[in-house]
Amino acid sequence: MMMWRSVGVAGTAVALVLGLVPAGAQAADDPTPDVVESTTPAVTPPAETPPPPAVETPPPAAETPPPTPTPPPASAAPPEWSITLNQPAASWEDRPTVFTGTISKPITGSYITLWQRASGTWVLRAATRTTTGGAYRFSFVSPYAGSWAFRTMIGVKDTTALAISAYRTVPIQDRKIVLNTPAAWYATLTGASVTGRTVPAEPGKELALQQYVGGKWLALGITKMDKWGKFLFRVPDNVPATRTVRVLSRWVSQPAMEYSASIKIVVKAHMNPKVYTVTAASLPNTYRAGCPVRPSSLRLLQLNYWGFDHTVHRGELIVRDAAVAKMITVWTSTFASKFPIRQMRRVDRFGGSDIRSMAADNTSAFNCRRVTGNPYALSPHSYGWAIDINTVENPYLAANNVWYPSNGSAYRNRSVSRPGMLFASSVATKGFIAQGYFWGARWSKPDYQHFEPK
Repeated sequence: MMMWRSVGVAGTAVALVLGLVPAGAQAADDPTPDVVESTTPAVTPPAETPPPPAVETPPPAAETPPPTPTPPPASAAPPEWSITLNQPAASWEDRPTVFTGTISKPITGSYITLWQRASGTWVLRAATRTTTGGAYRFSFVSPYAGSWAFRTMIGVKDTTALAISAYRTVPIQDRKIVLNTPAAWYATLTGASVTGRTVPAEPGKELALQQYVGGKWLALGITKMDKWGKFLFRVPDNVPATRTVRVLSRWVSQPAMEYSASIKIVVKAHMNPKVYTVTAASLPNTYRAGCPVRPSSLRLLQLNYWGFDHTVHRGELIVRDAAVAKMITVWTSTFASKFPIRQMRRVDRFGGSDIRSMAADNTSAFNCRRVTGNPYALSPHSYGWAIDINTVENPYLAANNVWYPSNGSAYRNRSVSRPGMLFASSVATKGFIAQGYFWGARWSKPDYQHFEPK
């Protein structure tokens, strides 16, 4: 009875609930089947009997997932700061080497330093600041030649620098002045010179020649190099001397000045005779048709002589071809004795005038003319044998009893010896007499300047 009452009450309750839920909603929301009343009593399993163990059903085999593509490695983020250094051109140790580059950020005013590798360490050489776009520029003069490594950095210490550039190797070449090896010695007035070249060539650049005198370097000359860098200095060679000289660059600052090695230029006193043929054209005022000797039998003798200024000069004489050897012998000993000669020029330089030549104190030989002071006699000079020496210091008394030249009258007194005067003891006098010449001083009308063959 109790069981039925309960079922009835429950059924009534269910009926009430079902009556409140719409029919369509029930099927969708409540999967529980309708309650069916049954007259069969419900069987309750004994409490002590455990439920059968659940049998686990293995899960279906999992499908093999497709291979996951490997993502490319993430690129490293660019450094926050970096600095570049362009490769500089080769330079010279006294000329600027230009370094340029940029920093990674286009900042104006960043502090950049230039470093050079020297003696195993990096040495600070210069500093600057970046300009527009983060660019920078250094102009550095290296005092030493060699192949050097350079780098730049943002900052002043490598331990705190924001960035350091890769280093660049720069050849700093040796600018130099190279002198050619001089001759062992030079004869006076033969063109003693200092020659050489500069590396690199700088056409038109001025160089100076210096001589070491009394513990000081004194200027001796200035010249310019040619387009190949070659140069030539004439060295004074009118006196025998040994000069220690060097060449240096001009118009540059002292640190950039280049000096050559020093060399010695040795100049020795030497008469250095040269003999040349002559033509009528080369004797326009002293030769004419009918002269007793033709130009083909004459020679031009060039030689050195000592002047009254104690320096060596170059002279010339026109003499007979057969007299050349005698003249060279006499003048060699006269030159060695340093006997002074005022000048020695062919009379053609004076228009063929013996009067003008004597007044100029000229030493000369050939001149096809009449005797000065005696128009009826042909002068011995017409044959190319006779010679007159220092005509002012050694005047002569002409046949007309006139002393020539007029400016030599002070030397008529032969008791007072003065430079350039000829005496029996003079080297020139002895030399010509030894060669078979006669000295005109022994004539009744003395001719102190004149020598001619006996």
